[in-house]
Amino acid sequence: MRGRLFAVSLALAFAGARALSQEVPAAGPDGRDMAAAMDDMPAMDHWMTMVHGFAFLNYDDQGGPSGGHAFESQNHFMGMATHSFLGGGLSLLATLSLEPATIPTPGSHELFQVGETYRGVLLVDYQHPHDFATQLAASWSRALAEGLSASLYAALVGEPALGPPAFVHRLSASENPTAPLAHHSQDSTHISYDVITLGLKTGVFTLEGSVFHGAEPDENRWNIQTGALDSYSARLTSQPLPGLTVQVSGGHLTHPESDEPGNQNRFTGMVAYEPALARGFLAVSLITGQTQGEEGKAWGTTLEATWKFADANFVYTRLEAVDRDLYELTYKHRRPPSVPVDRTRVYAATLGVVRDLPPVVSGVSTGVGGDATLYRFTPLLDAVYSVHPVSFHGFVRIRFSFPAGMNHGMGH
Repeated sequence: MRGRLFAVSLALAFAGARALSQEVPAAGPDGRDMAAAMDDMPAMDHWMTMVHGFAFLNYDDQGGPSGGHAFESQNHFMGMATHSFLGGGLSLLATLSLEPATIPTPGSHELFQVGETYRGVLLVDYQHPHDFATQLAASWSRALAEGLSASLYAALVGEPALGPPAFVHRLSASENPTAPLAHHSQDSTHISYDVITLGLKTGVFTLEGSVFHGAEPDENRWNIQTGALDSYSARLTSQPLPGLTVQVSGGHLTHPESDEPGNQNRFTGMVAYEPALARGFLAVSLITGQTQGEEGKAWGTTLEATWKFADANFVYTRLEAVDRDLYELTYKHRRPPSVPVDRTRVYAATLGVVRDLPPVVSGVSTGVGGDATLYRFTPLLDAVYSVHPVSFHGFVRIRFSFPAGMNHGMGH
């Protein structure tokens, strides 16, 4: 059964790429977010479309007594259509994932990962799959004056102005199939419900504010949740130099965790650098995030980078330091209120390589790669994780991207 699910994921990637490659010019699939690729395109009186997607066909082997191994597929399929509207540009956005079917329950094995639940129990040492619908949204932007523009983003499912770009859309993480351990301190709100965001851009600065439903996705990965606009956030982004992005954000989340009482405040910061290179690219991101709730503060910091060189070779790395609850790592469920908070710091270091294969389909890149992760943590956890656990991934990665397709028949 699992093999058939991998085949479906692979077939969708190639079938979509083959069909669309006959209609739109292909762009080099380098992992950049499709919306960013179209930001500078002028609004047209006909529809322009773009499709972007990836699938990792992955063998995950997490070492030690708290680890495990499985075949799985991390994947996203994204579509965008843009048109002129009311003097600006209107974009319709959809992002879907087959991970509810291609990742075994309760999720991908990932040592020291903590967040969300399975059958009402906190997930520990697992990364939950993404929901089937991760974005269903519309975005509109318009110039107000010289050097000043405004934007409006409305999503049934989408990403509020809180935290850095989600790891699945960051160029610095584009070759790594695994979610950062700091995901739930930084960018976990990238799947939120009933999102409304207003933005203003002037010069090198962009200021955004959002209201949204604060609860994280439930255990039904195929549904769409709705709820009150009970949470809010703000984000300031600056691009002072070419390739350099500096960002800070903060927000209030109303009861985000189903098994944890109370609300949370979250604060994040990011510095990202993507210099222009003649061949390939280099992308480096330093991200930190802090959550504050009834049980105190927890930090998560990530330094990650991906370097593409000689047209077909990639090296990527991720270094992390995250706060964890010692009880939860030991007993694999939420710490009861009667047990005092006991935070411990966990460090992880990942190094991976990918080699692109010769192209078979225009606009599609296929790579073969793998990585290894080492950890450092308190000796109090040696009996639970072993003294020196090592985690491995081996995978085939498929990515396609087809920007700037035009359909004049839909245009008027």
